[in-house]
This record gives sequence, structure tokens and C-alpha cells, in this order.
Amino acid sequence: MKFFPDFPDIFRTATVATLTALAVAGCAHEYQAQASYSANTVNIQQYSGDWFAAARAGRLDILQAMIDAHFPLDATTSDGYTALILSAYDGQPEALKLLLSAGANACAADRHGNTALMGALFKGETNIATMLLDTHCDIDQMNNAGETALSFAALFGRIDMLPKLVAHGANPNHIDARGNSALRMAQNQHTPLVVEALQQVGARTDNKSSQEAQTAAPAFVR
Repeated sequence: MKFFPDFPDIFRTATVATLTALAVAGCAHEYQAQASYSANTVNIQQYSGDWFAAARAGRLDILQAMIDAHFPLDATTSDGYTALILSAYDGQPEALKLLLSAGANACAADRHGNTALMGALFKGETNIATMLLDTHCDIDQMNNAGETALSFAALFGRIDMLPKLVAHGANPNHIDARGNSALRMAQNQHTPLVVEALQQVGARTDNKSSQEAQTAAPAFVR
């Protein structure tokens, strides 16, 4: 499993007014030239650092200025992180709300297949994870290792999230690409409270061999 790394501080010291003026000026120039919006409206490379740093820092003023300038909402870092993923990972609920209301894709995944919901569960941002449950994303969306949000909740001991995930349709008996269920992982980790919580939401002991379970699960290559 690949986890979400801590990023270096990339936030620049340009004022909001300067950034807004530059971004809007670039937007207006392109819009007049093309009479329609395109992904090139704002210079992505020039402003991407500010965009991602603003999401991590919860700078709603900068995010709103760049949204107004039509900065691509689902632009990604080299590791595939969107601003929405970063806002969830770094515990910025207001930034997350703003991005969601602007139309950012809550289902987007990084290059390892990890989503904003998985990142929030990994970091223990359960309030943000609860917010993300109300999006249109498949609750059992899998990363490249075949793990789901419920897998993350079990693995990192987010016991209070397990009934919420199942109430939203999560499969407590999902088998990942290694042939493990969340219950089996919890048993192997010797975390009895997680085992009990999983059993309470319907997880059952999996009697399949690891090879049989692996066959039953989709093949994923990391």
C-alpha cells in the first residue's frame, strides 16, 4: 500500500491581490481570443504551486480567485494529487467544501489509486471522511492494491467510520488484490477492537484460501 506523503511547503509569498489580478488577466485574454473556456485559460504551470498549496493551507481566498479565473479544478501534481485530495488529507474542510461546490471531482485518485476519502481515513480526518460519504463516488472504489475505503478504516483503526461506510453501501467482506478481507487484516494485526467492530457490521470469517480469494478479486498492478 502506498501512503500519502508529506509535501514540502511550496506556498509562495505573492499577495492574493497580485495572484488574482494575474490569473484573471490571463483568463480574460484567453476568453476573448477563444470565446469559450479551455484548460489553457490559466497558465497551469505558472500557478499550480499556489493552487495546491492553497488547498493544503485552507486559503479560501486564493482558491476562490483561481476558481473564478477558471483554473482547472482537477489539475494534478506529479503524483496525481488533486487539490481536493490534498484538502482532505491536510484537514481543510472549508477548502474541501469550496472545491466540491465548484465541481471538483471527489472520485479522483492519485497514481496509486488512492482517493480523497482514503486519504482522510488514513490521516484520521473522520469529519472530512463523513463529508465525502455524501458524494456520488462508488463507496467501494478500489485503489491499485484492490483496497477500499473500508479497508483503510479497518487498517488504521477508524472504528467509528465502519458503520457509516457500511450504511452507505460498503461491502464489509470485500477481498483485496492480495486475497485479504478487512477482517483478516485486522486479525493478522491483532487488533481485537477492529475485529469486533467489523463483525458487528457484517464481516464474516473468510474460509477461502488466499489463492482462491486472489482469484476471486480483480488483478491489480502497482
